[in-house]
Amino acid sequence: MDQTIRVWDAERALSGGGNTNTASRSRSTPTANNNNNNIPNGRLLGHRDSVEQLRFSPVHTDELVSVSSDKTVKFWDVRQKKEVQSIPTHGENINVAWSPNGKTVCVGDKNDTLTFIDCTTMRAVKTASGKEVEVRHRKPISRKVFKETEVNEFAWDREKESEKFFVLTGDGKVQCNVWDETKHTIKNVHEFVAHTGGCYTIAFDPSEKKTHFAIGSADSLVSIWNIPVGYMCLRTVARHETPVRTVAFSHDGNFLASASEDDFIDICDPVSSKRVCEPIFVRAPMNALAWHPKTHALAYAGDQEDLNKRKREALNLDEDLDAKASRMEEEERGNAGGRGGASMEENDRDDNRRRRSGNIKPNVNKVQQVEGIVRLWIPKLVVDE
Repeated sequence: MDQTIRVWDAERALSGGGNTNTASRSRSTPTANNNNNNIPNGRLLGHRDSVEQLRFSPVHTDELVSVSSDKTVKFWDVRQKKEVQSIPTHGENINVAWSPNGKTVCVGDKNDTLTFIDCTTMRAVKTASGKEVEVRHRKPISRKVFKETEVNEFAWDREKESEKFFVLTGDGKVQCNVWDETKHTIKNVHEFVAHTGGCYTIAFDPSEKKTHFAIGSADSLVSIWNIPVGYMCLRTVARHETPVRTVAFSHDGNFLASASEDDFIDICDPVSSKRVCEPIFVRAPMNALAWHPKTHALAYAGDQEDLNKRKREALNLDEDLDAKASRMEEEERGNAGGRGGASMEENDRDDNRRRRSGNIKPNVNKVQQVEGIVRLWIPKLVVDE
């Protein structure tokens, strides 16, 4: 089991791919596949069990927090490639989130407990030369135990000094809470049912507009919500057929990426929920999506597993990804003329089912070579004629 955190320089990787403002014509190959840009700039070692999630600080770009099943939360200095503080927790940690102002970190564990950590306290320490300097000393300040409620992901909204804190639950609800930064308390003020299955993942529009947030669920749907009008569901993305594991907005809020246990990553317009570019075809379920903060480049990472057991789901894994994308384009063009009465969502789902119906034996060796790593991809946008 890998307990290592690897850090890449995305700007360097993008520079290897040419013009980052235009789309790469490769549908499945990392932008910098044939040079050293895909080698991590540093490895952060220290966790004793699997690293479940990590987040960069929204205010200190060199600061990273990670959570692990080893019951610790670790803070890292990415520039110096070293651990700066480790905090023990009561349970095996699976989720983490920063407040938008960077003052608080929330950690969730498998016992459905949230631990809030203050990141503002400073203390004086002496250096090897005897000089006294002030360093940040993070410490747990409160805990919230959810009884008889399965807690999944959680997040603050994107306003700089926001007190709104959202918690996703296993019964398909979203709990709207108020986080009091002074008293270090959390209070539930409202909740609503968002999905028929458990809500797994949440993402907020990071742009200046801050008008949307998205939720991925066990019912295979992605719901897109409008913030200014009181959390109204505007659209749903119904192209996935398995539980949605992760969702992510691009830096400008124009694109929403979502991934599930299907063999593709969907990218849509959050206003219309329509696909805006070709799907990214993958060979294993994806667990994490992250857009570049300045351009339309998407990083993604997923499972590394023996996919023979997924043969029962009739996944067509032996076909070359570029060939699969080309075939899908041809099928979609043919279906556009032959199924005029079907909706776009129905067409997409039918296409997904059809390409899973082949009897080709999965090439496991080939799968293991390409999955289990972070890959960088620049979408080829669909141009309306």
